[in-house]
Amino acid sequence: MLRGLGAVLAVLLVIGLAADAYAQSFFDSLPSIQGLDSAAFAGDTLITDSSGKTVLADVGNHGDHRLAVKLKDVSPVAVQATVAIEDKGFYTNPGIDFQGIVRAAFDNIRAGHVVGGGSTITQQLAKQQFLTPDQTVTRKIKELALAYELSQTYSKDQIMELYLNKSFYGSQSYGIEAASESYFQVPASKLDLAQSAMLAGLPQAPTEWNPVLHPDQAKLRQTEVLRAMVRSNFISQEDMDKALAEKLNYYAPVNRYKAPHFVDYVLAELRQLGFQPGIQQLNVKTTLDWTMQQVGESTVANNMSRIACNARHSNYGCDIRGVLSSGLVAIDPHTGDFMVMVGSPNYNSDGGQINYTTIPRNMGSSMKPYTYGAVINARAATVDTPVYDGPSPLIYKDAYSTTKIYNYDGKTHGVLPLKKAMGNSLNIAAVKVELSIGVPSVLSWMRGMNVRPRYVIANRDGSFGGYDANAPSDEYGPSLTLGGYPITLLEHVDGIATYADMGVYHSPEAVLQVTDSHGKVLYSTHPDQRARAAVDPGVAFIMAQIMADDQNRCMIFGCNSALHWKDRTVAAKTGTTDNFKDAVTVAFTPDLAVGLWVGDIKDNRFTMISGSDGVFVASPGVHEFVSRALVNVPGNRWYTKPPGVVSGPNNSWYLADTTKVDKLPGDNPPSPTPSAPAYVVPPDPGGPVLASPVPTVCPTPSILPPCH
Repeated sequence: MLRGLGAVLAVLLVIGLAADAYAQSFFDSLPSIQGLDSAAFAGDTLITDSSGKTVLADVGNHGDHRLAVKLKDVSPVAVQATVAIEDKGFYTNPGIDFQGIVRAAFDNIRAGHVVGGGSTITQQLAKQQFLTPDQTVTRKIKELALAYELSQTYSKDQIMELYLNKSFYGSQSYGIEAASESYFQVPASKLDLAQSAMLAGLPQAPTEWNPVLHPDQAKLRQTEVLRAMVRSNFISQEDMDKALAEKLNYYAPVNRYKAPHFVDYVLAELRQLGFQPGIQQLNVKTTLDWTMQQVGESTVANNMSRIACNARHSNYGCDIRGVLSSGLVAIDPHTGDFMVMVGSPNYNSDGGQINYTTIPRNMGSSMKPYTYGAVINARAATVDTPVYDGPSPLIYKDAYSTTKIYNYDGKTHGVLPLKKAMGNSLNIAAVKVELSIGVPSVLSWMRGMNVRPRYVIANRDGSFGGYDANAPSDEYGPSLTLGGYPITLLEHVDGIATYADMGVYHSPEAVLQVTDSHGKVLYSTHPDQRARAAVDPGVAFIMAQIMADDQNRCMIFGCNSALHWKDRTVAAKTGTTDNFKDAVTVAFTPDLAVGLWVGDIKDNRFTMISGSDGVFVASPGVHEFVSRALVNVPGNRWYTKPPGVVSGPNNSWYLADTTKVDKLPGDNPPSPTPSAPAYVVPPDPGGPVLASPVPTVCPTPSILPPCH
């Protein structure tokens, strides 16, 4: 027994010594936490265009704001807000919240993916300062060990000071002092409760909750912070109500970056990749074509001047009481690479920091190509299948409501082949085509190209509660095909680019390569890694043919409108939302996919004047951009018919297994068939549901607005 007991003790001693040696080795491998100083946080990130020769931004010593501040110079209520939302046990825990870790683990297991890490403020500081962003067990253990060491080495006030100076708050602001000066133009010592709650909520998602870019989302986040402060007994419910009622004015830093909205987008992508731009020394080569970007910027400026409220051009786009803005994005359809991104006409103007290519807007009838592609793919119709454009109104009933759908002019246009119903953008016909296979099928087709219409969530009091891009299909109604559900211009152009690349979808990309200061490659992308077959090439080819044939739209738009190029083949589609709030045009060739949006950016009481259709307001800009951007590209470049497609008369193309469908499912034209009336109206039909006001009769439109 004694010998056995001795053996056991010997084994335990060996294990203990080994564990002690491993622990000593592990802690020796951790970076030193000594000498941390907020004022020492620094580092530049150099961002260039795709050539690597044009510097778009030097992030760190140009444009960014970094101001170190002592904790005594930070408003106490800002510290309380940070503790309440980030780490309510900050002043009592040893740098680690074991209950939070267990709680986060269960949340992750329930969700099936990582939704939270249960990190304390001390852990976040350790991760930001010392560790890579990779999600591994080893990194998490190091994070916990470093957090414990930090808590043993520094006081809580020192850790809080380091964290507040280290955190990124969006709008090029690193540290709470820079953020306070930037957003509110006051020092951090003067922050009130409402301002403090707004800032405290930013570090976890500084782009998504940026109050300059996304005021509605920022307000929701501010509410979360205030509720957390109430739960922590830092403030009363009355204090919270007063803070929520306070109207905050936000400011944004003046920025002299080239392509500033694109630079903002790149910075956000770098952070998603785990980099710390402006803190790490990085060289970033982007996808941007600087020459083409300059064409895009001047095109947007020219187009805004064209639709300005003045004596010469006051009949389209003009918005005397409201505020007009515009955005343009162009993508290489073969790669998904951004070639051009113009988020607004002037980054440094009032509201100019908002990137209107990345926020949801209603896109009107420009959504119809997805519907028609889905129906052709389902073999429910061919381009020549007759569609009865009537009755008017088309009445759609479901369990909740009755919807009346009108055409732009309040009339019907007889029976037309499907390709002309689409080309002339007839609302009644589009809804019938959509319902022939069902709204869920069309929605699925859109989502297959990562076009994700947003279901608008309403709070109980009727206020805006956010968007849901993944809502169940039964939440969507027939206005889906009419642009009744918002999407971003970026995803719209990327979806259209799927047709442009004959059915291959590429996830959009802004960053080509990231290297460190020694030239070591830290990140590299490749289009093949971001590609997938999303659409039958035959369907993509047929949609390109419909959208490029000017004869398909002459009845409504007139021949040779701004949607037609005399020197090259281009597929194009316009969209206009009801009451002329938004106007858009998307277009593509084998070499380029582009979209231009114009609209009023004030609340729903403000719109462009009646008649501001996409073909007048947005199409001239797209026409100019495509012509200038592709000036050195042969105009006869077009698609070769893919296998599985056969031709028919009058530029009709069919899937080889479905060359004829006599009747659209569910369509019941009257007998005898009414003939189409002869008339000329301004173009783009296309509100989400209701008809626009009766238009003024104008001559056939040209590239510039033709009449007053």
